[in-house]
Amino acid sequence: MAVREPIYAALATLLFTDPRIVAAFPTTGRFLYHEAQIPGGSQATPAMYIVQHPGESHVRIGKGVPDKRTLRCSLVMYFNSGDPLASLPATLCNIGLDVLDDVINLPNNPGNVQTLGGLCEHVYWEGEAIIAEGLLQGYSVVAAPLTILIP
Repeated sequence: MAVREPIYAALATLLFTDPRIVAAFPTTGRFLYHEAQIPGGSQATPAMYIVQHPGESHVRIGKGVPDKRTLRCSLVMYFNSGDPLASLPATLCNIGLDVLDDVINLPNNPGNVQTLGGLCEHVYWEGEAIIAEGLLQGYSVVAAPLTILIP
């Protein structure tokens, strides 16, 4: 039976060591900070954090067959847009989402299946990404939902 913590640790390793994420997000972690409390302040943005959602689902597909389990998390990203006339906040959000697409969706994998090295059946985007552009407050926040299927 799959164990949750190694799955989340592998997801963090995948995301936080990938050269595209490292180049795009100087600050990463599994502990979510409020944007005003990010270690290093605005110089540490863009920042990305993995946030586990409360609850998970179990589906019994037959007698004597293990449950199909689904874990959910979000990738919360902060972008310091500073002067919106100098750098459009939406542009920063879109660049961050594009980088995330490249890492999670495995464009060079014919099956487009991310298994975190065999720890899970599949990790993929599912649901609506919430985007709060920093037009007034200076920070943009994006929450992108991920689903993790466990056999």
